[in-house]
Amino acid sequence: MKKYYLLGFIFFLVSSSLHSHQRSESYSKISIERGEDSSQIQVEFSLQTSVLQNLDEGYSNTQEDKFINEILEGFEFKNCDLDSSPFLKNSFSTGYLSLFWRLRCAPQDINIKFNVFFDKDSSHTHIATFLIDSRPFPEKVFSVSNKEWSDSEKYIDKAGDLDSFYDYLSLGFKHILSGFDHLAFLLALLVLSLPIKKLILIITGFTLGHSLTLALGALNLINPSSQLVEALIGYSIIIIAVECVSSITKSYKLHINILSLMWFILLIGLLFLGYQKFLIGLIGMGIFSFCYLNLISRYKDFSLTIFVTCLFGLIHGFGFAGNLSNIGLMEGRLLPAIFGFNLGVELGQILVVIIFLSISLIVNRFLKQDLDQLRVYAASGLACIGTFWFLERLF
Repeated sequence: MKKYYLLGFIFFLVSSSLHSHQRSESYSKISIERGEDSSQIQVEFSLQTSVLQNLDEGYSNTQEDKFINEILEGFEFKNCDLDSSPFLKNSFSTGYLSLFWRLRCAPQDINIKFNVFFDKDSSHTHIATFLIDSRPFPEKVFSVSNKEWSDSEKYIDKAGDLDSFYDYLSLGFKHILSGFDHLAFLLALLVLSLPIKKLILIITGFTLGHSLTLALGALNLINPSSQLVEALIGYSIIIIAVECVSSITKSYKLHINILSLMWFILLIGLLFLGYQKFLIGLIGMGIFSFCYLNLISRYKDFSLTIFVTCLFGLIHGFGFAGNLSNIGLMEGRLLPAIFGFNLGVELGQILVVIIFLSISLIVNRFLKQDLDQLRVYAASGLACIGTFWFLERLF
């Protein structure tokens, strides 16, 4: 048993290497009103504080001026001058920084160049939505290889539903493939080594869960704290991994006691430090974990696993919805965008499951006797990576 914990400790130490590879995105909503003498532009730029801290590990709330200057200098509007002082809004409830400013531009084609954060993370993407004379235009995804946009390009007057569907289908597919935390959760489900029929049911439950909250979140009917959601996504990996190790080693009581002790230390530490931001939610998650593992140890009922998977599917859906809602869905593009994004996520998820299952079948042919041991190794590593993400995102 000691070697399992040693391996887990090693995974925890190297988890920081994944820190810089989390999905890195920023968003903007750009409204352009053209006039005969000049054009007026209003910009709303938003970015998760956790993403900013990943990009700039030395960033703190005392460096707001540095952040504002970096955005204004890197987000270049040619032939335009600042028309108002920039206003920075830091929302502790949602975990987003938002910067607002207005520009006055010469009466000619508007050219935009986005060159922010690429020097810190070449995989960073910036997604901008446009209203030109109160009419929605197709989104623009800025990347290190595609930094410029101009309203002189050949855009259609209004993006059709089919165009929106394919745009967001591609976006959802890329999100699941670049979301290492979501992939780790899927891998944790596969490590449970359930029969194919039960595996299909459990992944369907996960799909239904995150589809529901993705739609509710994207429609702004529910607006949870993105910081807590991202932390709980990391924790969902922990609880499934602990269930897997406990079921293989038949040591539910030991792992329940260890997890309960860790929760007790965490909560006491938060109280001692005066950090009460998510205290009620964390207390609830600690109680839930204790009850779930005790139930699953006494009643080997598959419906319990489906229940918890659906629950964590709801949490993962909020993670997807946070990205989708901040893109700024335009009227007339809402339903195809949500459906396309969700379908893209599902296609990516199916691809990942097929790949993981194929690898599992190959490994099973060569390591029949040691397969359970390998599953424990994998689950231990996933638990420690999930622990790193949980704590790193929580603080």
